[in-house]
Amino acid sequence: MKKYLSEIYLSVTLLALITSLFLMKPAVMPFFLGSALAYISHPLFEVYCHITKCKRRVAAVLTLLSILLILVVILFVVLPTVISQVQSFINFLPQLLKKLDAFIYKFLGEHFFKKMNTDVSTLQAIVRSAYLQLGELPVGNIVQRLFSGVFSAISLLVNLVLVPLITYYLLVNANKIKETYLLVAPSSIREELGALIDKVHSSLSSYLIGQMLVATFVGIYIATGLYFVGIKYALLIGFASGVLNMIPYVGFFSGLIPSILLAILDNGDLAYVVGVLIVFLTEVGIENLIYPIVMSKTTGVNPLLVLLSIFIGGYLGGLLGIVIAVPVAVMAVPIFESFLEKKEKNLACRDNG
Repeated sequence: MKKYLSEIYLSVTLLALITSLFLMKPAVMPFFLGSALAYISHPLFEVYCHITKCKRRVAAVLTLLSILLILVVILFVVLPTVISQVQSFINFLPQLLKKLDAFIYKFLGEHFFKKMNTDVSTLQAIVRSAYLQLGELPVGNIVQRLFSGVFSAISLLVNLVLVPLITYYLLVNANKIKETYLLVAPSSIREELGALIDKVHSSLSSYLIGQMLVATFVGIYIATGLYFVGIKYALLIGFASGVLNMIPYVGFFSGLIPSILLAILDNGDLAYVVGVLIVFLTEVGIENLIYPIVMSKTTGVNPLLVLLSIFIGGYLGGLLGIVIAVPVAVMAVPIFESFLEKKEKNLACRDNG
């Protein structure tokens, strides 16, 4: 047991932090968001440290200003356009469902269901029922209510003063926090525990930054590609694909399926479908090339592990569980690998002895 003390010590610490996050959500949420911002912005902070010759306080302020600039661009440039396209898409849905109804009857009914001796009326009735239910909704107010509710919830959970202060403190004092934590740990494992913390930090930082870079590329590439192909709501589809890209396969299909439907039902030309397929297939090819590069420091994070962690996180903690599930899994991998390495060495020593 003593051989694995550093792994146990760090695992218990992480478990305590996760438990406190679930038990004290409102109180701990600013710390969680501040920590996430500090992790994501740490490479930029290191660049500013180099420019300012290791003046950490100045570098932290410059990092926060850069984050603020990015948020301003998102809030005042990207988000209004996305909201506008969401509103337009909701208004367009009844017309789209009518076209889907006609498509099911004319194309699938004549060319597919007749050959299988299947009645198309059942599937057509489902689409018409969805159309009628959609017509009863106050479509004009959906987006406004949705986003006002989201921002109200965020304003309750997040203190806009605490989050940047916590981010600033963590950026400036990261080394001191680590040293203090190691001083509390038993002296016999400090060196080994420090190396393990560095490994966990490197893996998590690389994963978060890599995912953000890949998601940004996916969103921009798909939005641009669909725009030139001539698909409606290209920015909305690209935005959704980028955001959902952290979930394996979900980001790809959440963009591909609506794009093909729009190409068939709205554009009505096979050339548009071919264009959509080219955009998404080339995106997958390029992503497979850049993904290993941006994720070079992250080991053991395969799609099945990500999906499993998301399902478990969602089951245990709802939306919050989904958000923290993947980072927790990424941190757990180096600890588990270290445990296995020690176990293998221990078995090898026994065999040699």
